[in-house]
Formats: sequence, C-alpha cells, structure tokens
Amino acid sequence: MPERLGDTKVHVSPFIGRATTFHAEGPLDAAELWPSINAQNIHELADVHSDSKEAHIERVRAAVKQIVQNHLRKVVIARREDLEMELDYASTFQKLVNAYPQAIVYALFIEGRLWMGATPETLLTSDEHAIYTMALAGTRKPDGPEFTEKEYDEQLAVTESINDTLLQLGSAKVDAKGPEIIAAGPVQHLITRITAGLPNEGTPVDWAHSLHPTPAVCGMPKRDALSIIDALENFNRELYAGYLGWTSEENSRFYVNLRCMQVGQKRVALYAGGGITALSDPEAEWEETVIKLNTLKSVITQE
Repeated sequence: MPERLGDTKVHVSPFIGRATTFHAEGPLDAAELWPSINAQNIHELADVHSDSKEAHIERVRAAVKQIVQNHLRKVVIARREDLEMELDYASTFQKLVNAYPQAIVYALFIEGRLWMGATPETLLTSDEHAIYTMALAGTRKPDGPEFTEKEYDEQLAVTESINDTLLQLGSAKVDAKGPEIIAAGPVQHLITRITAGLPNEGTPVDWAHSLHPTPAVCGMPKRDALSIIDALENFNRELYAGYLGWTSEENSRFYVNLRCMQVGQKRVALYAGGGITALSDPEAEWEETVIKLNTLKSVITQE
C-alpha cells in the first residue's frame, strides 16, 4: 500500500493560473499504477482541427505584424496536432523513458485527463543555498542550419527576463553562464544556466509562479504576448507550457511542461510552439514546430 512521502508535495500548473498541490505517495510499481488508468476512465479529447501548414504560417505572419507594430520583443505561437490512435499507456511511458534518459518523464492522471511527456526544460530548482534555472530557446537539428541572430536574440530575451524577475524577488546576486548549445534528444537548443541567491521572501512555489510563464513559452512583454496568444491560437493550452514539479524540506524542482501530449481514448494531442520575433521567417517557424512534434511522434508511433 503506498504511503505518504513525508512532507513532499507535487505541484501542477496550467499555462495560465495557479498550481494545484497534491501530497506525494509511494512507492508504486507498474503493476499497481497502470491498471488504474484505462480507456474507460479517460476522457476523450475534444475535436480540435489541427492547423494546416498554411494556417499556421498565417498565424505567424499575423504575430510578426503585431510585434512590429507594437515594438514587442517576442511572442510564442503554438499549434496542436491530433493523431487518431490508441496508446498502450505503460509501454508508451517506457518508450519515453528509453528515448529521453536526460529528461523528466512523467504520466499525470487527474480527473479523467491523462498527460504524458518528457520535458527537457527546468523552470526552477532550489536548495538551502541558491536557486538554479535556465534560459532555453532556439531549436535546430544537429545537421541543420546554424543558429542565427534571430535565435540568439530570442534566447537573450529569455535570459534577461529571468534575471529581472529574480532580482525583483529579492535575489542578491544573479550569475548567468552561456549561451551554449546542448542536445535534447534528436534536436539542439541554446541554453544559458542561471544561479541566484535565495529570495528574501516567499516559497519555492511562489518563485516558480513569478517566473512562469517565461518568454520561452509566452513572449516579452508578457502581457502583450498573452493577449496575442489568446487572439491567434485556436485551442486552450491547458497544461501544455505550464509546469510541474515537487517540493520537500530539502529542495524543490519544477519543470516546464514541453514535449508533452494529452491522451484520450482514441486520440492523442501533441503540442509545439516557436518564438516569433520581427526577424521570423514564417516558413522556418512552421518547420521548427514539425521538428518539435516529431520528437514525440517518432517515439509513440514506433513498434
């Protein structure tokens, strides 16, 4: 019988809104976990029309126009792609574990909704000494074109925003190292690693909420970016680009919910977005979402 794991709590936040907190229990082995999740108690996904290439490119063009007119730094425009398929939940989870050993692989089942993912992006970790986070942006295939000025500027916007937020929280010192190129499964990203002194007030959950959503999943300035996202995207992000993690007396860890999917009875929804700036090429932005979606699609469709 699983037991409560001390003071450890799990926190799950949607893209917009506060996190919901759960008490952690365990340990659970696969024989106990997966039989409780089946097609009969999972909600089927609402039918959302997947964007065509032309439709997504038009959304990107509209975002670029808004960015130029309003002198904005960046807006993240995402799309959802639905696949008609039935998944074996246990084997899909194991496939994700095998494919992404450096990622945080999870399955989240709440009130009939099943989400699974393998996220590479840390929102925040903390211990008794400091806060640790990262600015992650830009996506390319290892054998593809080099990162351009657009990707480096996009990544810098994320770094600057996180730095400003940490200082506002009361961190006495913020140290940023990067950017450098890192591998995340079959793709590469630009990353800057950030360390900061502990804020003088609040809790790790408060700090995570203050950082989220970063420009990596939203844009900059945040309020303007959220308004454009709401106007242009044709779906509710729900937990996509939200965050999840846990806190205990010793430390805290929160991860941005990227490279994820929502699983229904006979339909799977995949999500991917890209940072749009005044320098964005709409065709290239479409290709970036294709690359990102394929990181999960290639895993869940393999025999």
